[in-house]
Amino acid sequence: MKLFLLILGVLIAADITYFACVNSGNSLIINFTPFIENFEIPSGIFYFLLGMYGFIGGTVLTCSKVLGMQKEIKKLKRKTEKSSIESEESTDRVKQLESRIKTLEAALKEALNKK
Repeated sequence: MKLFLLILGVLIAADITYFACVNSGNSLIINFTPFIENFEIPSGIFYFLLGMYGFIGGTVLTCSKVLGMQKEIKKLKRKTEKSSIESEESTDRVKQLESRIKTLEAALKEALNKK
């Protein structure tokens, strides 16, 4: 799966680059009113930058999801460790109580034999 995703990513990057090169002869006028007014840019460079911008956005989204999943994994590990420690403690308590019961039974038998 990892190899498939790597190959797919390389093919998409190559496709963006090819599309940018094919359309390099044209020019676009970009108007983004608050910041840029009537900026002319070659379409090939624009498409390439737009593809890279999308790639960066996808990477950021993926990283945020991965970090969230790592947090959940850490929480589950802590919960598992905590439950295993609790089960060990309860096992130790049971063993302790069993040894006390055996001691008391031996003391009771000894007391009954003396009478």
